[in-house]
Amino acid sequence: MAALVAMSICGANAQKKFDFKLYGFVRNYACFDTRESMTSNSEQFYYMPKDEKLDANGNDINAQPNIMLLSITTRLGVNITGPEFLGAKTSAKIESDFAGFGSSNTVLRIRQAYAKMDWEHNSVLVGQAWHPMMGDMMPDVFSLETGAPFTPFSRTPQLRYDYKNKGVTLTATALYQFQYTSYGPDGASFNYARNAIVPELYFQAMYKNGGFQIGAGVDLLTIKPRQSYTMTTTEKNTVYVPAYNEDGTPILDSDGNNTFVPIEEIKKVDKTYKCNEAPVVSITPTAFISYKADRWGIKGRFTYAQNAAHLSMISGYGVTKVNENGEQEYGTTNSLSGWLDVTYKQPLKKGYLTFCCFAGYTKNIGGEDDFVTDKKGAPATIYMRGEKNMDNMWRVAPSILYTHNAMQIGIEYNPTTVGYGTAGANYKIKDVHTVTNHRICAMLKYNF
Repeated sequence: MAALVAMSICGANAQKKFDFKLYGFVRNYACFDTRESMTSNSEQFYYMPKDEKLDANGNDINAQPNIMLLSITTRLGVNITGPEFLGAKTSAKIESDFAGFGSSNTVLRIRQAYAKMDWEHNSVLVGQAWHPMMGDMMPDVFSLETGAPFTPFSRTPQLRYDYKNKGVTLTATALYQFQYTSYGPDGASFNYARNAIVPELYFQAMYKNGGFQIGAGVDLLTIKPRQSYTMTTTEKNTVYVPAYNEDGTPILDSDGNNTFVPIEEIKKVDKTYKCNEAPVVSITPTAFISYKADRWGIKGRFTYAQNAAHLSMISGYGVTKVNENGEQEYGTTNSLSGWLDVTYKQPLKKGYLTFCCFAGYTKNIGGEDDFVTDKKGAPATIYMRGEKNMDNMWRVAPSILYTHNAMQIGIEYNPTTVGYGTAGANYKIKDVHTVTNHRICAMLKYNF
């Protein structure tokens, strides 16, 4: 990638039409956890502690501490500005790191790759970039999950339009899943959204004035969980078998041949049918506000999440009805999430310190309809991100970051507590108990 950038720079110098700016960092995370947890990116992207898993003696198997040190989130990117197009200023970005998914944990992946056109009041972006629901305002924590799952977190291919005038920005975006996906019968996959044909849609209004920012938006997602389904049916066939006397001797006809009598045979047959099920449609509204003055900053966001697994949030959907023909009906599982982030910057003789405290809370509020249940009365089929018996989760994570020139060193204490219990037919949780993981994360980062 560096070689390609170097060649591009040489070409740019010759043509005098493009400007390239290389950027990135080398980042190392060391994290210690007191118990097994749900994570991704080789345990660096943190979601939540796992529920108790008791052995034959009543010991919690998941109460297992662990520690790791990795540098796979090291990043390299290039910002490009180029010639005018249809009266617009043009730019592009290519950004990558080594935290891709695959058989190896060090797969080079695209983080962002887009082209952008800017007019006086309008702009159009095409390519992979931050989801606009969270890209316009993120928490200031330095941990990799950046406040997830209490806040939306996603980068995705998109077509985005912005209108800006006098501090107001109106956004309309069509998005297509790639790395951050919905869940379904085949696990996590972007096919559920692609097969629905209708793109994910996001609309937002935001106002900025100096250090003040406020906004609200709504995300509309349509997915198709199944392409086909298999039903087990019974078929009746008439077969003819030899007839016998009571003493076991065969019954013969006048020519001395065996006679046959009809009997009815019943057998089970699996048949596969193409689905014609109604898609799962979900609505996820969000609102946010922030203010920054001198050394202080404060941010907050509230989100009502419906089937927002593609946004790294704790919610999904399940089967509410199985029709006689084998097709299914679905309903979403819903959650309420909110977070608050306070920062203070203290200048020093060399560099400065940034103090941050992040607080987040999410609550499972179940489904609008009852789900199909198993023999124990719990929902039989739920597809979601997160543990399926979570009632609530909260986190208060203070951190301190020292910055001097290109180097940053920080440490964060992240205690996350989850209330687990038993899910009822409407996916609301009862008989709640809590588990807590204490995560201590240290980071060393060299920016360039």
